[in-house]
Amino acid sequence: MCLSLLAGCDPQPQTNVVLENAYPQSGATPLVVFRAHWQAASFQQPLLPGSVSEAQSTVPASANVAYVLLAPGWDPDASPTTPTSFVLMQSRTGFEVHLNDTLHIRVNDTTFIGNCAAGSPLTQDQADFIVQRVFNQNIFPGAFAAFSYDAESCTTSLIGDTGGH
Repeated sequence: MCLSLLAGCDPQPQTNVVLENAYPQSGATPLVVFRAHWQAASFQQPLLPGSVSEAQSTVPASANVAYVLLAPGWDPDASPTTPTSFVLMQSRTGFEVHLNDTLHIRVNDTTFIGNCAAGSPLTQDQADFIVQRVFNQNIFPGAFAAFSYDAESCTTSLIGDTGGH
C-alpha cells in the first residue's frame, strides 16, 4: 500500500495531451483548427489561432503521427454551419508522451505538413489516407462523406462539384 504523504508517490498519475493552434491571430485568412487527432485523443472543439485546448486524459504512448483538419477563414463563433473548405495536415514526426506527463502538440507549418500556402502540400496518397482512414472511418466518421480533397492545391470540393473551395 502506498501512503502518498509518507512515501511521496502519486496514487493516480495523470497523462494528458494539449493541442495548441500556434498560427498567428492576425491575417487575412485565419487558420482555425477544426478537428484533430493523435493516438487516443480526438479534439472536436474548434481552436482559433493562438488558442489552446483543454487537457485531455490519454495513455502513455510512443511516437505517433497527429492529424489536423484546418478550416481557413471559418469563424466558429459567427457561422452556425460547419466549414466547407479544409486543409488536411499531418505532423512531420510522431509525438510521444510518458506516464504522468503532458504532451503539447503545437499546430503550425513547422511541426505539420499539408499547408499549400506554406509550400508543403501532402502527397495525394497521404491526403487520401487521412480522408479515408482518419476522417471518414476511424476518428471523425463522415467528416469528408460529401467532399473530395485535392492535395496539390489544398482544395475541397463537394462530390459531383467541379469547382474547388
